[in-house]
Amino acid sequence: MKTAFVTFKNPQSDFTAYSERLTRVSAAFAGAGLKIDSAYALSSADDIGFKRLIDELKDTADIVVIALGEKTDFDAKAMIAESFGTELAENDNAARFLDAARAADGVNYSAEYAVLPDGATIIPNEKGPFQGFTLEGEDFLTAVVSDEPEELYSMCARYVLPYAENKYGIKTKTYTFKIFGDDAKINEAIAAAEYVGKFGYALTEKDGDYKLDLVFRGEEEIADKPLVLRKFVELLGDDIYAEFDTTLSERLFDLIKLKGVRVAAAESFTGGRVTAELVKNSGISEFLQEGLVTYSNESKVERLGVRAEDIFTKGAVSSVVAYQMAAGLLKTGKCDLAIATTGIAGPKSDASDKPVGLCYIAIGTIDGVHTYKYELNGSRERITERAKNIALALAVKILKRK
Repeated sequence: MKTAFVTFKNPQSDFTAYSERLTRVSAAFAGAGLKIDSAYALSSADDIGFKRLIDELKDTADIVVIALGEKTDFDAKAMIAESFGTELAENDNAARFLDAARAADGVNYSAEYAVLPDGATIIPNEKGPFQGFTLEGEDFLTAVVSDEPEELYSMCARYVLPYAENKYGIKTKTYTFKIFGDDAKINEAIAAAEYVGKFGYALTEKDGDYKLDLVFRGEEEIADKPLVLRKFVELLGDDIYAEFDTTLSERLFDLIKLKGVRVAAAESFTGGRVTAELVKNSGISEFLQEGLVTYSNESKVERLGVRAEDIFTKGAVSSVVAYQMAAGLLKTGKCDLAIATTGIAGPKSDASDKPVGLCYIAIGTIDGVHTYKYELNGSRERITERAKNIALALAVKILKRK
């Protein structure tokens, strides 16, 4: 069985940026259980090349997955419909999912998102407005999905793979681990798991947040699945924060609801990013008490009760200050979980001459306050994003142990 993947790139984009995107998208399909035999990247203006390619793939591939968005200069959906001898029409099911996206995002998305080839089967997009679809011949399946990576993952895993399994009798099982940890440790776990069973995998990462998709094909690999999963849990432990596709923020919110805890954050160099992640979750207002950006030394002293002499002797970026920031939140009696961050994001150090990337994160509960030291690398943006994720991951670990 041959599977082809087609996506588009802007003619002005550099090759490196495009290559990284293609690798990520291809990995997403592999993680959903689809082996990509051939991949094509077309110019967003190449309507003639696209028409030629989809006609050729009908004869050379069994499954064609097209990652589509708003990046083409021509109507790709109409061209796909024409190749199957049909026309575009409003799809009632797509319209319902589009209405849900409008309500969730508060955006009046264009009705064009609900226009699909007549006779197509919808691939719902539960994370955005773009609604995908499938069209098929007797021995040929075309699946059109969003080219946004997170949306693409969801659409493939939940809909494209089961559809292909049913059509072609493919026996495939998938499993997802979300991990916040060390790249070397994860790769060591993969190598160790390969000794106890056979499987395919796709590993993607952003700012320390990893998604490991495992694919078990055929009866032999499916039989190995329990042993493989047990090995990953044994070696990665609580670095695994979920065994399904979710985000750190969503997982933390699940635990906050489950434990019924009130949460507050005091942020210095992360500038409110931790709080911003939390408020992405609908219903957080019941649990989030406050999010303070105590950027200056004076604010740390006045708002959180940090001792001025400790800032003077130890520096604002220190374990003792991070501790007192979290403790100050807990002393109000208004929260059960306190998150505090202090660090040097760069590009230059502060007056202390401590290294750029040095940071301390404190997580506090009724059981006590724990502080953690990290030395991060990269740009100012990368340092603060990674620190934000570290803070969320540490809070997840603390709540899972309670």
